[in-house]
Amino acid sequence: MMKYFKISTALAFTALVLLFLYVEFAGRFIIGNSDKRMITHEIKTSEKLPENFTNFYNTLYPNALHENSWHTVLQLLIGQNARIKECPCKAAAFQLTPVLAINNKKSIDHFVVARYLERHYSQEECLSFNFSHFDFLENRKGISKLSQSLFKKDIKELQSIEIAEIVSLYENPVKNNRYRNPERAKTRAEYLNQVYINNLKNDK
Repeated sequence: MMKYFKISTALAFTALVLLFLYVEFAGRFIIGNSDKRMITHEIKTSEKLPENFTNFYNTLYPNALHENSWHTVLQLLIGQNARIKECPCKAAAFQLTPVLAINNKKSIDHFVVARYLERHYSQEECLSFNFSHFDFLENRKGISKLSQSLFKKDIKELQSIEIAEIVSLYENPVKNNRYRNPERAKTRAEYLNQVYINNLKNDK
């Protein structure tokens, strides 16, 4: 009995190691060179988010710009509330993976692409890509258009409550739309802003 247990444990450990190695390094092999160039172009040419926005995001979601998708998976495994969009490179992977020419795509390939992104780009770059390419609906693709549409301001001029509204729209551009659901949109933006303020106080 003990012999079979040891064999099972060894096989399980080997499988985990192989899975880890696949996730960590398969990206360089399953992503073609043309797709790699496309990814680099899309990320590097995305409008860089100003410091007020990245600071807000990293305070709202503590250390989101300093951790990686493994941390998100760990949070999910231990039952903590972690959304994919909080990890910028993992969110970027969900946008990019469907358009990549990967043979026999598997669900785990989203994770592989996320780790490839994290090994080659910063979370800040992924965050800029996400908000520059996100469709906020009503002909407002990208954060700059949204900022001008809602507040008639550049992103760097936004106050925390205004950034909170943008983040709430990033969460759900329909339900958190101020014109479609004004009360819900206001409540959600105020909630996110309060979380930001509380986290800011706790950091001091």
